Amino acid sequence: MTAMASRSARRRQETPEEVQFPVTPMLDMAFQLLAFFVLTFQSPSGETHLDLDLPATPAALPGAPQGEARPAPARQVDTDLENDLWVRAEANDLGDLKALRLGDAPLADLPTLSERLRRYARLLEGRPLRVRLVADDRLRYEEAARVIAACSAAGVAAIRLSDPASATPPTAGGSP
Repeated sequence: MTAMASRSARRRQETPEEVQFPVTPMLDMAFQLLAFFVLTFQSPSGETHLDLDLPATPAALPGAPQGEARPAPARQVDTDLENDLWVRAEANDLGDLKALRLGDAPLADLPTLSERLRRYARLLEGRPLRVRLVADDRLRYEEAARVIAACSAAGVAAIRLSDPASATPPTAGGSP
């Protein structure tokens, strides 16, 4: 038993070996990977594109009270309906502008619409020309903006957007 006792005493007297953990090379590798991913990152364009269906009419939100209520002067409304023209914009399946109509008359393109609206503005002799735009639900906003820009460039005083489902068909001559 003495031999056994001497072996266990030797084990107890020896200091345990320290395990060395190489931290420096691991930190170097971590920073190299971080630099690689930061320098080669490109944001994915397909994942950042969102298709949004915006409401057809803006929702009425309550406003915060801003002091005393003062009566606003009455707006002067031109009751002459002959200067209200209907412009209808139809879209194809991709949302691009397919057809334009001014009243019942089909139009070839936006410059033709702009020219016709200029002629109407000259005929009105100073009275404001107003347009009601009835756009197809599939029409992209960029195309609708081009139609609005053509109307504005022709001297239209007011452009109103109308819902295609609730729009009444115009009578002959282009007025509602």
